[in-house]
Amino acid sequence: MSRKTILAIIAVFGAALTVFQQQLGLSIDPTAVVAGLTAIVLYGLFEAKLDIKRIGGQSGKFKDPKFWIAFVSPILVAINESFGLNIPVEVIITVLTMILSALFGASFKQAKASPDFK
Repeated sequence: MSRKTILAIIAVFGAALTVFQQQLGLSIDPTAVVAGLTAIVLYGLFEAKLDIKRIGGQSGKFKDPKFWIAFVSPILVAINESFGLNIPVEVIITVLTMILSALFGASFKQAKASPDFK
């Protein structure tokens, strides 16, 4: 199926939603739905393959402890807020400051050890 066919199907779907919006009792804007579907399809057809190649070329970065610390820290903050763990904000800020200090220190040591450092 060509991309023109897919986009035509999405356009017809959006037109049908617009026509039957009141009859179906839709509370969302059909134009926004069509725009979102179009963006998803266009990304899937064009950019997704390139992004997968870029991520595959950087797979070594996912083994770096600095990445995982930076990835897990905001998730822990979100879990604290979402589930009401009631961890004081001061403690969270202190821990995140220590983590960021360790990340910047390790990055500086790596940069200083490289032969290009001047």
